[in-house]
Amino acid sequence: MQFIDVYDYLLLPLYLFAFYFIVVIKSRKFGHEAIRQYMIIGFFLHMLGSFMYCMVIQYYYGFGDSFGFYLGSNFIRDVIDKTGDPINAFFTSSAGYEKWYPAIPGLDQPLPTGIDVDSNLTVMKISALLSYVTFNSYLIISMFFGLFSVAGLWKLYKTMNEVLQKKAPGLLAIFILCAPSVCFWGSGLIKDSICLGCIGFIVHYCHNILVKKRLRIKEIVLLALLSYLLFIIKPYLGASLGVAFILGYVIYIIKRYRKDFIKLAAVGIMLIAAGIALMVVLSSTLDSIINDSKDNIETFKEAYQTEDEFNDVSSFATANVDISIEGILLQSPLAVFTTLYRPFPWESGKLVMFFSALESLLMLMMLIYVLAKCHFWRFFRLLISDPYCFLAFVFVMIMGVIVGLSTFNFGTMVRYRLPMLPFYCFMLLSIYIRNKAWEQKNLKD
Repeated sequence: MQFIDVYDYLLLPLYLFAFYFIVVIKSRKFGHEAIRQYMIIGFFLHMLGSFMYCMVIQYYYGFGDSFGFYLGSNFIRDVIDKTGDPINAFFTSSAGYEKWYPAIPGLDQPLPTGIDVDSNLTVMKISALLSYVTFNSYLIISMFFGLFSVAGLWKLYKTMNEVLQKKAPGLLAIFILCAPSVCFWGSGLIKDSICLGCIGFIVHYCHNILVKKRLRIKEIVLLALLSYLLFIIKPYLGASLGVAFILGYVIYIIKRYRKDFIKLAAVGIMLIAAGIALMVVLSSTLDSIINDSKDNIETFKEAYQTEDEFNDVSSFATANVDISIEGILLQSPLAVFTTLYRPFPWESGKLVMFFSALESLLMLMMLIYVLAKCHFWRFFRLLISDPYCFLAFVFVMIMGVIVGLSTFNFGTMVRYRLPMLPFYCFMLLSIYIRNKAWEQKNLKD
């Protein structure tokens, strides 16, 4: 099916120029010339990644989730045209659509695939909303998704650069803004683009509100809205980030109030209460993750037995997964290793997967290098002594377990691990920088 035509290519330079104009205006807020350049380079790489993703999906694969979201957004536009009721069209749930659309006069098309899931429907609604300012161009809508992704990652970069006291801004920019897989897989009309943008903004606003004590109504409202959006689209991402934030903030409070027992006790009690409340709220979400994992396991097992997909170079065999507390704990090391460091170069049978394999190999080499520089015990001491580093570690571990236990295809796994990559690289860079400072201090002493 053809989703991109000459019409899209004619609109592309106009919107790119408008985006570039906005980015240049925003970059003027930063006095450091190099920082402005990082922002502009990151923008161009994500726009290129968005364009290349559309080309690959259209002309190489010929199918993908992205097309399904675009068809769903067209369906929502048709519903609005037939009913003249945009409020219901944009605020009706997936279950509501199944009951509502058969009664719409003049709407003879079937319900699009995936619209019966709230997370998919949310992406379709966002795409439908953007279609009114993009002439319903698939390519331009994808560019808007890429723009939101890089905007959130830019906020994440600003926060992490501030935490590292601007000691390695260029290297951090490469890790967060210029990572090839993030630019490619995280800039199209897919859920991952929205999730990356949301995570970046959430970390930035939480840092401003909780650490810098900058209470602005606008940031508080945006934090609530983006957190809600993240929970709708990928609940396990919101749950993982929430748990990581609580544990990281516990380290932050202990370091800040360790000499003031009364404040430490008071804040500690509040954090414990908040943690219990969060776990109660997230219990249903975590249960659904486990249940979805069970369903995925059975589905893939049946597919492997009937279609012999073990021969597919992009799929990999996994031992029987025990979805229990003991089973998860026992299998978590292998799951995290698989998520972060596979596919291996010899497991990649396609060009796109080969680049992902190189990225995985680079991530493994980074870990080995930092471990060699820090030594084993100092590595973990530096890891747990910094709240942001510990937050990143917890997020990577939780996500690694979830993705590793519930994903059986390298292509899908590479996409699902995208939110982990900035945190993983930040964690290693933070440990390396603080270890270097520790060594220099000891040499002077």
